[in-house]
Amino acid sequence: MTGSPDDTSTRPPQRTSRRHTTSAGRRPSDAWADLEPSFTGDDLGFTHRRSTRHPRPGQRRPRFLGFLLVAVFAFILGLGTGYARGYFASGDLGRRVTVVVPEGASLSTIAGELEAKGVVKHARAFVIHAESDGYATKFMPGTYTFHQNEPYEKLVALLSRGVNPPTVKVSIPEGTTLRQAGGLVAAEVGTITASAYVAVARDDPPPFRLDGYKSGTTLEGMLFPATYEVLPKTKARAFVEKQLTAFDENFAKVHMTRALKANLTPYDVVIIASMIDREALVPAERPMVAAVIWNRLRSDMLLQIDATIQYALGKTKPVLTYDDLKIDSPYNTYKHPGLPPTPISNPGLAALQAAAAPAHVDYLYYVARNDGTGRHYFSKDYAQFLVDKAKARANGQ
Repeated sequence: MTGSPDDTSTRPPQRTSRRHTTSAGRRPSDAWADLEPSFTGDDLGFTHRRSTRHPRPGQRRPRFLGFLLVAVFAFILGLGTGYARGYFASGDLGRRVTVVVPEGASLSTIAGELEAKGVVKHARAFVIHAESDGYATKFMPGTYTFHQNEPYEKLVALLSRGVNPPTVKVSIPEGTTLRQAGGLVAAEVGTITASAYVAVARDDPPPFRLDGYKSGTTLEGMLFPATYEVLPKTKARAFVEKQLTAFDENFAKVHMTRALKANLTPYDVVIIASMIDREALVPAERPMVAAVIWNRLRSDMLLQIDATIQYALGKTKPVLTYDDLKIDSPYNTYKHPGLPPTPISNPGLAALQAAAAPAHVDYLYYVARNDGTGRHYFSKDYAQFLVDKAKARANGQ
């Protein structure tokens, strides 16, 4: 069984009936004007005289030269930018090439690599153009695929957006054991060995809470089976934590009402689901197998689940012998009543849902049909079980 100053320039000038002068015939405002050239006083007469004064010799020449230099610089810059833009005005796309932009690479370095691969015609022209457009420090590291003579706008858009780092996919089927999952992960992620995965998941597990689960013990059962996309340098602990997150997200979809009424903890449900995914090959039979387990628990019957024997043996055998059924292990449900101490595999969502809400049937037995369909014969009494067992034996002949 399996986050203006007020404008005063428009105020009318205030004339006074007489002018205040000093003993030297000078007004106070003239003295201030000598100290502060920007001071214009409060009357128009003062302002008029200031405006008719002749500048000191040589006063205009430096200012004129400054304006000239700025104009020349702007002309050169515009000419250079226009020159640079000319390198990206036309041209047919060439073959695809790979360009690697290292972490911390300067714009000049990137431009040099682009020129070397034929993506741009002239590195310096690209630098001038990119700097004028504000891209000097916006290009991201990574491995890019460009065309030779790539259009400028597309090129800078790709470089500023960056590329996603390469990832690897690891597919873990439902009902996979901890050790089996370790082998699958190690085969795809070069930085994780099977032993390192097992050591984290079984011997030094990350903190995890589930009613009924004893913290610090094996995570068998909660290493949710799914397809994971991870970075090639992912470590074992990070991968296991990713699986635990997936388990929490999926277990939240399991309705526990019936299970709680039956005095089953969430961890008990995981244990039952782990047996279901090892016993039921046909999805439609998961609720049926769950019903057999529930019914046997209610009747204080031994579960007699073959998958628990195989877990105790550490290997899957197509046919169990009588000696196998005698193995001294707490996972031997032919000898020990109730549920095994831990899950025997890592069940998927369908098995978890079936374990929490089995089919409403009174079956106590099932046996594999042995006809290539992966289905079982179900029965509620032992006599019918023996008939089904004989039928299964005949199917295999």
